Amino acid sequence: MRRQFLMLQQKAHPDSFSQAPKRELDYAQLQSSVINKAYHTLKDPLSRAQYLLKEQGIQVNEGDSLSDPELLMEVMEFREELEEAQSEADIKPLKARNDEKYAETVHKLKAAFEKKDYESAKDLAIELQYLNSIKTAILEWHQ
Repeated sequence: MRRQFLMLQQKAHPDSFSQAPKRELDYAQLQSSVINKAYHTLKDPLSRAQYLLKEQGIQVNEGDSLSDPELLMEVMEFREELEEAQSEADIKPLKARNDEKYAETVHKLKAAFEKKDYESAKDLAIELQYLNSIKTAILEWHQ
């Protein structure tokens, strides 16, 4: 995918149209922007899932909550552990656990899309949103 992105970007990059008429330059800028947005959407598992679900008429909103109470409890406990962390040593196992859960959820999400099981894919995308927010919280803890 990255190779295809770079090839498309090379063809559409505005620098290649610097001597062209303004209309062509404007069009190249628009195309370059669309190519960048598409690449970044497809590169990220969460935004890719949201896009694919939207294509099926299924909206995943940031405010959507987990339907599995056990998983919701696990996320809440994880957040508590993160808040109680005092050092890098406390954060390391939390990050490893979240990274593992994230990768597992991405794998399940891929399988759900392959089976065209969009309801499961939506639930997994919501789960991925929570795991992504934990990932962000871990990164912010470091700063």
